[in-house]
Amino acid sequence: MDKQLKPIPFFASEAAERAFWETHDSTEYVDWDNAQLVTLPNLRLTPEPETAEVLTAGAAVVAEQPA
Repeated sequence: MDKQLKPIPFFASEAAERAFWETHDSTEYVDWDNAQLVTLPNLRLTPEPETAEVLTAGAAVVAEQPA
């Protein structure tokens, strides 16, 4: 049985998107069973992060990626 997914909302800023995903389960919006692994070689941090916590969280995510 196919699960009806909710549409991902439009976000006015990265901060708004971050706040949304901190309080919502992505499985209601994304079909992870059909997800594919991708490589983003040119991914960069936002030029002016809002807090130092953003840099720390981003570094932790990068460190957890498989080699």
